[in-house]
Amino acid sequence: MTTPLKLQLCQEDPPQFRKELADCENSVFGLENTIKNLVKLARSSVELASEYTVKQLQFAEELGNFAKNQPESIIKTVLSKYASSLHEVERSRKILHSHMYEMFIEPLEAFAKNEIVPLKDVKKVVERTCNEADTALARYMSKKPKDSMIPDVIAYTRREFHRQYIDYVVKLNELEAKKKFEFMEYILALMFTESSFYHQSYDILKDMEPHMKDVTRLLQEARTAYHNDVAESQVLKKKVLEEARGSYDPMKSPMKDNIIERNINSPVTKSGYLFMKGNQRVMQSWTRKYFIISDGHLYYYSRNGKGTNGDDEHPSITLRVCHIKPILNNSDRRFCFEIISPNKTYVLQAENQEEMDDWINCLQTAAKDAIYADQMPKLISDSNNLQGISQEDTANEFNLNKKVNDEETLNSKQSISKIRELPGNDICADCKCKDPQWASTNFGTLLCIECSGIHRSLGVHVSKVKSLQLDKWEPESIEVMLKLGNIKTNKIYEAKLDGNSERLDNSSSWERADREKFITDKYVKKEFINTNDDNEDPVTINLAFWKAMSDSDFVEALRNLSLGANVDWKNEQENSTTALHQAILKSDDVAIEFLLLWFCNINEVDNNGWSALHHAAATNNARLLLTLMKRQADIQLKDKNGKIPLDIAVEKQNVQAVTALRLFQFERQLTRSEYSIFGVDEALNSVSKPYNRSSTTSLSTRSAPATPPSLSRPLLGMEMEEHDDIMVRSSVEMLPSTSTNNNNGGGLTNLKFSLSNLKLSNYGQLHDYGQLDQDNVDKNEI
Repeated sequence: MTTPLKLQLCQEDPPQFRKELADCENSVFGLENTIKNLVKLARSSVELASEYTVKQLQFAEELGNFAKNQPESIIKTVLSKYASSLHEVERSRKILHSHMYEMFIEPLEAFAKNEIVPLKDVKKVVERTCNEADTALARYMSKKPKDSMIPDVIAYTRREFHRQYIDYVVKLNELEAKKKFEFMEYILALMFTESSFYHQSYDILKDMEPHMKDVTRLLQEARTAYHNDVAESQVLKKKVLEEARGSYDPMKSPMKDNIIERNINSPVTKSGYLFMKGNQRVMQSWTRKYFIISDGHLYYYSRNGKGTNGDDEHPSITLRVCHIKPILNNSDRRFCFEIISPNKTYVLQAENQEEMDDWINCLQTAAKDAIYADQMPKLISDSNNLQGISQEDTANEFNLNKKVNDEETLNSKQSISKIRELPGNDICADCKCKDPQWASTNFGTLLCIECSGIHRSLGVHVSKVKSLQLDKWEPESIEVMLKLGNIKTNKIYEAKLDGNSERLDNSSSWERADREKFITDKYVKKEFINTNDDNEDPVTINLAFWKAMSDSDFVEALRNLSLGANVDWKNEQENSTTALHQAILKSDDVAIEFLLLWFCNINEVDNNGWSALHHAAATNNARLLLTLMKRQADIQLKDKNGKIPLDIAVEKQNVQAVTALRLFQFERQLTRSEYSIFGVDEALNSVSKPYNRSSTTSLSTRSAPATPPSLSRPLLGMEMEEHDDIMVRSSVEMLPSTSTNNNNGGGLTNLKFSLSNLKLSNYGQLHDYGQLDQDNVDKNEI
């Protein structure tokens, strides 16, 4: 409807006017339904577009991740650009959705709510007043001539209807006019918003055109290359099938006709599939795994490349501590061999005899290469740590240390050879296998690798296991092994088995479970020890152990320990000293090592409150002092007179003991940088250096070592002041080349270091050392 309703016709209210009014109402109220449908559809469109935006962003993100994993090329650039463009387009789409709400949906809803809905209420009022006016007129007209009626009632109802009617028509005219521009403004705003979005999206994607052309060219080239590769792969397929024709037979080795000669200087490498036996004891299972020999280890993988727990961690076997041998007379499977480690035995199966022999050869070679790998020390010059020492002195010291280390290594190997040569040490002490390579140091026996693994599982409180080849051996530990041996120890722990060979029949072929039971019965439950002597009560056994250690009778001491002797028992008749105290007083280093192997209490005290550290300080045994302190001996433990071991050493003027105690305390006070500058490590190593074994002098009867000359080098490297310097003189054992020129067998070495630089508090009563120097000079003159 283009023309507004005439207000003049409201009072007359002709039928034609009513028709025009109805048409206007239909136009206005029909707009409400249109607005509702538009808003509903717009909301649905925004919701669907939002879901589409989410999926498009996920698509763009996945495409971007795929592009990141591609090598650098035009393909990666195009994919990344396309993913970025999709992100930008969807960000613009989100802006479009926001504008649709702000500029279209919400304004239309407000228009219908504030303009159209109130007009319906006005229409109801007009209809009500119209009915009231018609009713009043009908009553008036129905009166007879003689009836009286006040005409004011009719006038009031007509006036009220006319007023409401005019207001309603005015509102209809206004709403009809507002519909023409306001409603269309909302539609136009939506059009501009969508036009802006699509134009911006077009500009974003238009930048992709040059890249799309490049990719089209590359795709054409890739398709051509694909067809060429397909043709080549068919030719290669026929060739591979022809070459592999003879390898399908499992009885033939695939490498039989293609043996590669290995370079002796190159590491052994081999890979391939083998069957591995599971750990189940009832239902045995075999799993096919892929094995690789590399850097002295044997790695194995499942077919999917995952570890045993489904992760990327792959288990490995250290070959240097393993024994590899074939399994003979195996009734279950053919071509089996085993890898025996200290903790587990691995049973593997090859497809044929040649393959098994090659695997065994490669594994044994790799194990030997790992054991005898070249580990020569390298001299590293550090100017910060070698202040004041010339390069010539450094080289001389290195050559001297290298010579000493070589001599010690040679002596150690010779001593280990003597351990092997003891009667009964050519076989394992438990299962009787030949050529044992491991040792139980506290029992003094040699073990095979399988029994050593079981010993290790019992715990160090039962058995301490070391390798004859791989571990470093101290002279005292070697002496303990030479004092005992398989035969002497087994006479104690297998006493009830003497003459009864049934229990030990075929012991070398025992399964691991049988070995574990026998070793547990032998060393933990002690079922084979002879305990028939009922007269030996605990006191008698402890006293017998104490006397045996005093006499350095390790076999008798071990027998009493097997019967339950207390290694820390105190002899009240000897000032409540323990066996460790007596060994220190006699400077019996081998006995001390034996007691330490059996976990004696280092801090046990006698009636005077003296611990092992007090006795070592009193005997001036610097090497033993450092050994005890490294094993957590209490250096601040006070005796009944309130004296710590350092006070005892100072009181007795034991220079070597004071040096060892002070250096150890000094080491604990230094930072890492100061530790390197002052050379405490070299000093401690010099003080604790083991003595060379001599054919004429037993290790158990030698006196404590003196402080060697090299100790003065790191201490002299510090700047000092004369007023706070201390001169320490100690007796030094002469080298064999100069021993003939010295009747006293020793010399004097000055150890000079600055107390101000050491920053040590309460150093002790060392001002009497000047008198000590004078006494030494007087003795030399006499």
